[in-house]
Amino acid sequence: MRFAAALERRTGYAAWSVVGSASGLVLLGIAMVGLYWDVAWHIDLGRDKEVLSPPHLLILTSLTGLIGVALLSIVTATATGADVRLRLGRWRLPWSALLLLAFRVGGLAAFVLDSLWHEAYGVDVTLLSPPHLGLLASGTLSAVALWLMLAEGRPRPALAPPPGHSDPELADRPGRSGLTQLGRALHVMTLASVLIGLSTYQAEYDYGVPLFPVVLLPVLVMAAAGLGLTTARLALGRGGAVAAALGFLVLRGALAPVIGGLGHVVPRTALYLPAALAVELAAWRFGTQNRLRFALASGALLATVGLAGEWAWAATAGGHHLAAATWPLAGALAAGAAVGAAVLGTALAGSRLPRAVLAGAGALLVVVIAVPTQRQVGRVEAIVAIDRLDGDAVVDVEVRPADAARDADLFEVWSAQGGGRIQATLRQVAPGRYRAERTVPVGGDWKTMIALYRGRQVMATPIRLPADPDIGAAEVPAQPLRQADFTSMTKVLLRETHDGPAVTAMAAYGTLAGLLAVWLYLMARSRTLFRSRPAPVPITSPP
Repeated sequence: MRFAAALERRTGYAAWSVVGSASGLVLLGIAMVGLYWDVAWHIDLGRDKEVLSPPHLLILTSLTGLIGVALLSIVTATATGADVRLRLGRWRLPWSALLLLAFRVGGLAAFVLDSLWHEAYGVDVTLLSPPHLGLLASGTLSAVALWLMLAEGRPRPALAPPPGHSDPELADRPGRSGLTQLGRALHVMTLASVLIGLSTYQAEYDYGVPLFPVVLLPVLVMAAAGLGLTTARLALGRGGAVAAALGFLVLRGALAPVIGGLGHVVPRTALYLPAALAVELAAWRFGTQNRLRFALASGALLATVGLAGEWAWAATAGGHHLAAATWPLAGALAAGAAVGAAVLGTALAGSRLPRAVLAGAGALLVVVIAVPTQRQVGRVEAIVAIDRLDGDAVVDVEVRPADAARDADLFEVWSAQGGGRIQATLRQVAPGRYRAERTVPVGGDWKTMIALYRGRQVMATPIRLPADPDIGAAEVPAQPLRQADFTSMTKVLLRETHDGPAVTAMAAYGTLAGLLAVWLYLMARSRTLFRSRPAPVPITSPP
């Protein structure tokens, strides 16, 4: 009781919510390291020899530990007699803790589904397979549940304005509503972790080896910004979007030395500060009292000011592939994502919006994400010539037709899974003829190929692929001169995959659809956390 009373004095939040959100943030941080380590592991070393690889163990242990966090929150709420609506006998059951429990149980189901998927279709090395998407969704929603713990454990109603404040937004400021600087910092970091979770879908782009079109990247960035930053602005008040973006950069900055220390390339990231400023501008110019107007204004400014700022970052200091996307196709899709996500993010913060508006926003978001995921292969032929130099090779490429790569999003030589990752941009030396800007390895375990991205087209042609007896794949040797058509990227890079029973795919998609439906229903029920209720009586420690 003394410990719980101290937590409430130092933060302003109910003790059970501080215990849950703080310990959950630590575990989510460990899971984030495991995820980015796992992606780098696959890029640099190939597929796992066993399911429980070190990164997988890190992810599974930390995300399973969140089940313990949910139970610990319930125990703490019961021990302190917390003011929560749900009770089972003597047990006090915070709704957000039950949400976290549901998300984590669903995540474990997705992990089992991933194992079955690999048995049926081979061990894939892509982040965006159906079971992996379920795992990412459960992790992202777990971060949302940690934030909702603070919303549920607030000493005052989450949407009630402070005295004399005409804007009904949540003005989460030190000194108001009994919150302290430490309490606000905890609130900021939970919302930053939500933005981290939303950005994990971009991990393949962060490492520079996406298996989906580049035009999908700005869509994912705007979707994450719309959902995460509009929620942060309404939850934290003035400056909340910027605070969440800065918290995101702190967390991603802490990740860099860890991944680098493990011997892998440090992943890039979107900046999110221009997007945060766009949301703050929308709130300043249009206010937040009319939540639908705020959501639409945020979406519009994200699609213009925010997207332009992210593009400038990617094109200069960031080195991110966002700037390489085909425009205006990428801009149109990203604008739809920004508007749809901003509406849903506003609703996530407890705002009451018409159901038709929410359904339309959700449908818009699904469509703009689905369109660029439909990968295509163009009719392009390559004549590849290599000159060996001490185990590496200088690569020259002639494409037919000669203008096939003229407006390409990316046209590069990739070498991966040989103990690292090497990328060499192909520079034009004559019409239709290109040379790699550096030598690339063509021996050992290295997979070396030419990657070509044009709009929704994603294709590749191999330069050299090692033999893989485990899957019965023969070597594609490096030849001084080869003439071949570009083919699907997955056929070149993901030779591990193979056809399997259709029933497994049906079961996988059905299970994921069921999980998402349950999760969305539970999230919709979370609106009750923002309803007015009397402030809980502070805990007093015994004499």
